[in-house]
Amino acid sequence: MKRLLIAAAVLAAPAAALADPVNQVDYFGLNTTQTLSFDSLPVGAAPGANFDNVIVQSGVGVGERFVGQSLSTTGQNDQLGDSVTGPLQVMAGAPGQNLAIYKYSNFTVVNGLGPVGFPSFDALGEGSVAFEFSSDQSQLGFVVLGADYGPTTVDFWRADGSLIQSLVIPHVEDTYYGFAREGGVHDIRGISIWNDDGGGLGYDKLKFDVASNYVAGDVAPGGPGVPEPASWALMIGGFGLAGVALRRHRRVLALG
Repeated sequence: MKRLLIAAAVLAAPAAALADPVNQVDYFGLNTTQTLSFDSLPVGAAPGANFDNVIVQSGVGVGERFVGQSLSTTGQNDQLGDSVTGPLQVMAGAPGQNLAIYKYSNFTVVNGLGPVGFPSFDALGEGSVAFEFSSDQSQLGFVVLGADYGPTTVDFWRADGSLIQSLVIPHVEDTYYGFAREGGVHDIRGISIWNDDGGGLGYDKLKFDVASNYVAGDVAPGGPGVPEPASWALMIGGFGLAGVALRRHRRVLALG
């Protein structure tokens, strides 16, 4: 009887997980057409360049948080509230506490700046970041770099400012994260991210804009250019090493 109960619980778990408004999915299986990077910006190595205004690239506005969203601090990290003033509108933070962008390896990393402020390395990645899309999305993903396995909160918002879901990743890693709206609903207009990670988080390669031939409810199988499992493993391994090197690099520079 005990074994039957355990088996029933295991079988029920995937169904329960899929009931969430937004589910974590394979980044490489996202059926999207656009990838936002910041490669065209003239930035150098960390701490890179300070940006006090909202950055608009490829139809995506990037700032600190959304209008009406409360901002507080816990230690050296930003913490965001779970309500905004509709309609959704991204905004910049205080001067020196908004965004920094720098080059590291093959990545152009956007960081939220914590309350310590630019150019301190204690501010890089400790601040919140918000992305606002020009149209509603059903799938999206991004790369995280510099993580130290701390908790991270990703809030998904509609255009009218209502919260779809607040998703907590307990131990964020240097890897690729994908998200898909349950049922293929197109109503994600923006996301805001804040963390309590000791290493601080940077982001790159934001994927969005679901392909026009995508049918709501379909499971995106991936497409041309999706790495084979062995290649993916090598990519993730190299990515993790880059994250470790970045954390060490930032700490050495901070001590110096």
